[in-house]
Amino acid sequence: MLFREVVVRVEVPSHYVGDVEREVRLAYAVDLFLRGVVSVERAAELAGMSLYDFLVELRRRGIQAYPYSDEELREELGIE
Repeated sequence: MLFREVVVRVEVPSHYVGDVEREVRLAYAVDLFLRGVVSVERAAELAGMSLYDFLVELRRRGIQAYPYSDEELREELGIE
């Protein structure tokens, strides 16, 4: 699937300290994932993060990436 790139201008207060581009990319990726527009893997890619790091970020935000409990996931993966 081909994706076209769009440049968006966002005005940020001058006193903001942080990596604005990273935060905007992450927010956009999380939003698309939550709305079911993209998979968790594609959202991680859009955020410019590894899948692991994106999953950690989702967990930090209280967002469930997969419809499994920790116990169900361990059982499914055969992890004790």
